[in-house]
Amino acid sequence: MIGELGLLSLLAAASLALLLSCVPFIALHGRRLPLLYWLPSFSYGVTLFLAVALFLLGWCFVTDDFSLLYVAQHANSQLPLFYKIAAIWGGHEGSMLFLLFALSLWSAALTAFRHHLPLRFFARAQGVLGGLLVILSLFILFFSNPFERLFPTLAEGRDLNPMLQDLALIFHPPLLYLGYSGFAISFAFAIAALLEGQTGQSMARYSRPWVLAAWCLLTMGILLGAWWAYSELGWGGWWFWDPVENASLLPWLTATALLHVLAISQRRGLYHHWGILLGLVTFQLCLLGTFIVRSGVLTSVHAFAVDTARGEALLAMFGIVTLASLTLFSLRVRGNRRAADFSVFSLETLLLAALVLLTVAAVTVLIGTLYPLIFSVLGLGSLSVGAPYFNQTLTPFVLLLLLLMGIMPFAQWRQSPKTALWRLAIPALLAVIGGVLSSGLGALWQVGMIPGVTLALWALLAPLFAPTIRCRSWLLHGGVAVSLLGMLFASYHSVEQGSRMSPGEQITLAGYQFTYRQTERQVGPNYTSERAHILVSRQGQPITLLLPERRRYTVRETLMIEPAIASGPLADFYAVLGDNLGSGEYSVRLYHKPLVSWIWGGALMMVLGGVLALWHRLKQGDDHLGEDR
Repeated sequence: MIGELGLLSLLAAASLALLLSCVPFIALHGRRLPLLYWLPSFSYGVTLFLAVALFLLGWCFVTDDFSLLYVAQHANSQLPLFYKIAAIWGGHEGSMLFLLFALSLWSAALTAFRHHLPLRFFARAQGVLGGLLVILSLFILFFSNPFERLFPTLAEGRDLNPMLQDLALIFHPPLLYLGYSGFAISFAFAIAALLEGQTGQSMARYSRPWVLAAWCLLTMGILLGAWWAYSELGWGGWWFWDPVENASLLPWLTATALLHVLAISQRRGLYHHWGILLGLVTFQLCLLGTFIVRSGVLTSVHAFAVDTARGEALLAMFGIVTLASLTLFSLRVRGNRRAADFSVFSLETLLLAALVLLTVAAVTVLIGTLYPLIFSVLGLGSLSVGAPYFNQTLTPFVLLLLLLMGIMPFAQWRQSPKTALWRLAIPALLAVIGGVLSSGLGALWQVGMIPGVTLALWALLAPLFAPTIRCRSWLLHGGVAVSLLGMLFASYHSVEQGSRMSPGEQITLAGYQFTYRQTERQVGPNYTSERAHILVSRQGQPITLLLPERRRYTVRETLMIEPAIASGPLADFYAVLGDNLGSGEYSVRLYHKPLVSWIWGGALMMVLGGVLALWHRLKQGDDHLGEDR
């Protein structure tokens, strides 16, 4: 009965979404403006019914209702409660339902803050959001129904994928979905501006807070995804350039470019068309990411499904939205012959250079991600594009962006900066010194990190010497620099060693002693494990105790490695317990990773900077949205 109520709630939400998509255009073109006053009811109603559907699905997980196929495939009575909640979006059907709910939340939020928008503009934007809700609802109802019944009913479920039984995975997918769906607002604003024949300045004025909020959520989601790869998969890295990882990076890059172009467009009335195009493309890339993750066309540890019918439906959804929006853009946008009224070294030029670099970087990642798929479709065989391609092609863009980050605080609108030379010389000198020292004082194999560290320090330190500095801007750009410093040091100075160890044996790594003390057996709620005790010490002084595990999940009969991590501001100790070699001996891999925690710290700085910038705009009100760089 609960499943049927959930399905009815989903059908009710789809019906209201259909009204939300049609009524605005009927009212505007039929001159029946009183109909527009029903839009808030439609918007809130969609959100309410989807919240009920999501709650009922969660209730089925909590009560172990294995008469639902989706619950039986992704839960088990032994599964801990918080993982049962995470299992709601732990599979294809539930994740799509949550994505639909997240999109409805943004629609409801737009309704709540509609008083800042002209009525016609708001109505058209809600009509676009309603259309997206309808398309996604139809996909779920016909191809991805989470309330499908299972006959005969199973006595026990299959359990949640052990790789997803991690705290980061409770929050990582919802944050990504909220970020993805948030860019539907800027997409809807861009469509509304095109339909009204506007230049795009209104779109820039209204979009910035919404894009910034979605960008913060997406950044946090990517951060947790990288942390999950680092803490759960046991390979010691945080980014594999996996197609699904790239699927989240692509809209992040274009959204970052969109934020820059919106700043120029709102403040100076420039690059409107580029802002509209990026508003369209960013959400299109979110739909493309949905296709990549849930169609199974590309192999990934993150992928949800391998279903041809679903893949074709998702591809059709992506194609319809992309083709329709870009066709409208090509029909409505006309060239702008406005003469440039700013100097070569003005802030307008620097921001333009930044968004060009970000856009080209996104295209580079897109090519590397889709090239294997295109290669296979053309019947040319199988091909993989890995880290070497991305590292080599993206490095120049990253270095140039770091250079611009350090210069921007000194730039001015329209004119070249008038700054004393010492303000630039001091941070430049400090950055060069730091870069040279980072290479290990001349170790040839580490020389490659000097440009990256130098420019990252430049981006971090230079704003501190600018005549004026805003904390939120420094956090946003400085967070990028801090994360890159963590990546560089962890990549170039990380050391690892694999060995056979048994109780009493000791290994010295990076000046630290790792002593294997004992192995204990444990019984968890839905697994059994072997857990090693490895003491880390230096010169006889204990520092930390690492407890890596080998877990065997009883229902799925899956063996999972659970690394042990001791994080610190200067370095991480990382241990992986491998195969049982008999006689109390195990294969063990140990890592010492300098500054790896700076990766997460830098990302948190970016999120904090974004939140402060969003708070500033909300506090100042709509009339002051363009004051911040």
